[in-house]
Amino acid sequence: MTFGDMMKVPGSRSTLEKEKAKGADIRVFYSPDTLLKTAKENPDKNVIALGVGFETTSPLFASAIIMARDKGINNLSLMSYFKIIPPALKLLLTSGEVNIDGLLCPGHVSAIIGARPYDFISRKHKKACVISGFEPADILESIYMILKQIIEGKYKTEIQYSRIVSPEGNIKALAVLKEVFTACDTGW
Repeated sequence: MTFGDMMKVPGSRSTLEKEKAKGADIRVFYSPDTLLKTAKENPDKNVIALGVGFETTSPLFASAIIMARDKGINNLSLMSYFKIIPPALKLLLTSGEVNIDGLLCPGHVSAIIGARPYDFISRKHKKACVISGFEPADILESIYMILKQIIEGKYKTEIQYSRIVSPEGNIKALAVLKEVFTACDTGW
């Protein structure tokens, strides 16, 4: 089972969409309830959820695993390919190959992890850092905020997308992630 956006992603030999057309039992789901329902209705099958994404998708899968455990559903497995944004940014900034003065950090990821995980950008690397929304006005304001930091020489992590993002992030989502997953170098 997977989200619909993974159906056409090419693998080493095929896509999930092509394999489904050949008869493989591959299903699209939209919520943890669908995963649980499918596993419960098919007790003779191992239902595998393909989890791909970043901090925005990981809590949904973690909550499905918790719900399956709590409901005694033992035939649901997770194939996890979740990545974590801050380590990728650290790699980018320490690679020596990128000459940038500031970063627009993703608002949707930051809604989960908050602003604090980005503090290394301004403290260690002396780069402007603004967590931005996605509307044109959000992006323009975020660019303005980055330019202001650069002009003033005062680097910090700022939240432009404050209608969604808090410094501490989504406490419940983070707790669910920590209950189910263990963070490694670049992912869960």
